[in-house]
Amino acid sequence: MDTHKLTSVVGNMLKIGFIGFGGGTALIPVLEKELVRRSGIVSEEAFNRDVTIASITPGALPVEIAAGIGLETAGNAGMIASATAMAFPGAFLTLLLLILFSGMTSALRTSINIFAAVISVYIIVLLLRYVAGTLRQSSTDREKLLYLLVILSVFALSAEKNLYELFHTTRKPLFAASSVQILAAAFFLILFTKGELRNLRKTIPALLLALAYFLCAGDAQILPAGLTPLLTALMAVLAALGLFQSVREARVKSSSAFSGAKQKSPSLRISLFRTMAFWLLFLFLLSLPAVLLTAKSFSFIGTGILSSVMSFGGGDAYLTVAQGLFVESGMIRHADFYGSIVTVANALPGSILCKILTGVGYSLGYSLHNSIPEGILMAVCGFACSVAASGSIYLIVWGLFRKYGNLRIFATIRHFIRPIVSGLLLNVALSLFLSVIYPVLF
Repeated sequence: MDTHKLTSVVGNMLKIGFIGFGGGTALIPVLEKELVRRSGIVSEEAFNRDVTIASITPGALPVEIAAGIGLETAGNAGMIASATAMAFPGAFLTLLLLILFSGMTSALRTSINIFAAVISVYIIVLLLRYVAGTLRQSSTDREKLLYLLVILSVFALSAEKNLYELFHTTRKPLFAASSVQILAAAFFLILFTKGELRNLRKTIPALLLALAYFLCAGDAQILPAGLTPLLTALMAVLAALGLFQSVREARVKSSSAFSGAKQKSPSLRISLFRTMAFWLLFLFLLSLPAVLLTAKSFSFIGTGILSSVMSFGGGDAYLTVAQGLFVESGMIRHADFYGSIVTVANALPGSILCKILTGVGYSLGYSLHNSIPEGILMAVCGFACSVAASGSIYLIVWGLFRKYGNLRIFATIRHFIRPIVSGLLLNVALSLFLSVIYPVLF
């Protein structure tokens, strides 16, 4: 391991972490300038490869790129140190501001709530710009219409409760699907059809099965709720079969393409299991104090990792996943999530996923006994979940991409994930208005 390269890449990641306002894809040009053109830590080819893999991988994109560059330059130690250095500044500043929130007087909190409403207006504008940007990405009018249909369908499935609250309607929602349920149904559809959505013989039955799932899981329960576990299991099995068939077909194509010729060995050889063990050790060491503090930490760790796995579509898109897993499940209060955590996280540099998980951890720990030290222990646990999950997922997809980069499902996920996320973000914008702006105005 080159110690000079390790210290250089970690120093650059810390620097970018402190100046990286905007997060996500906004940091890609900054990373390229600092690591490729200015310091020459990695080559243009290696950097582009890391960005490509991170772009199709759930989790915190800047952390994943940092993990890939760290692995390229300094092995396992470089991977963990670089990813941690990228995530640390934003998470640390989030924790610091939330601690200050804990000791505020009611008058100061009122002022903060007004400030939060102003910030929320800005966030809503950003979310709406994201949705508009999704429509602008379409290359044809037909594709734009398809994107719009997906966005509105997802919004209709997810926003019923908020819409009824906005218009003071007591009617029971028909669907009110969570972001988790919507993303699960979307991935089932893509994996089951192997990305071939135009194959109506598979797509139509898959859509009907997803509709039945929403009718069971929805608040109105048009179909018996007891069917939900059965339909969930059926969708999971069919999705797994579709993924297995896609991998098998890709392997056959790869074998035929290289028949009679020696395949080129990858330039970077790593042990997947060994590196995963390093990430597990990282998570264990940073989470141990929280585990010793409360049994609730086990649920938080599992949910935090799951939220990272389900986080596609950039930083703001993570808000939809976090709302579904932390707010809609009752783990933390709606007002705490949008009134303080989201407001603070959006005002600071760094990955939104890392900042939100750190903030949620602090909120959970502090609520145990109104104790700041306990909040800090849970915040560190949340930070560890965000970094370890993002780094681990990146590593897995890195291996899959190197071996099965021609899978149609990768292209289909990249094509449709942004419209799906855009529909969920419209609901997030509505939630922000109802929980933060509406109380201040009325």
